[in-house]
Amino acid sequence: MRIRSDVLALLLVAGAGGTGGCSCEARRASPPPFEADQILVPGAGAPGSAGAGTAARPPRGAAPGKPASNPPLLPQEGSLAIEVPPITEPGVETTALVRLTAKPGYEINEKFHYKLTLEPTSGVTLRKTVFSEAAHDAQRLDARELAIAMQLTPDRPGDYTIRGKLDFAVCKIDSQCLPKTMPVAVQVAAR
Repeated sequence: MRIRSDVLALLLVAGAGGTGGCSCEARRASPPPFEADQILVPGAGAPGSAGAGTAARPPRGAAPGKPASNPPLLPQEGSLAIEVPPITEPGVETTALVRLTAKPGYEINEKFHYKLTLEPTSGVTLRKTVFSEAAHDAQRLDARELAIAMQLTPDRPGDYTIRGKLDFAVCKIDSQCLPKTMPVAVQVAAR
């Protein structure tokens, strides 16, 4: 029982960042005589307690031990907007713009191979359905903004939704990036 108390005290001191005024550096530097995962420390998995020997909780829906496969674009990271003319004429080509803008403190990863993929839509002719970094399809690509112009033509009067997805990466400045995929829905009205 004495060993478990020492390990518990060691974990609590290490979890506090070692700033508790303890002068037990020698004891902290030596490994415990057995593996730490053999004992359960009460409260070690509690929210906000990612101390030594514990892992942060995975996001909801993610498998334990694996990062989220598609983290959402958070409001503090940036915004995704679709710009289209309010109304267009049938048979006349128009341009819609997908615009991803990074917020202050974040940047668009210019080295990530972005890709916009649009689904074919009945009643609308799309000049192109796949836009990528490899084809240099961006109207603008820098740390602040990614803008992709899509040419489309409504074949007849009506309201149309062109669906697709945008693959990209937005990062905290000077930090690691995680790729993201966002759904895209372009609303077009032809009269």
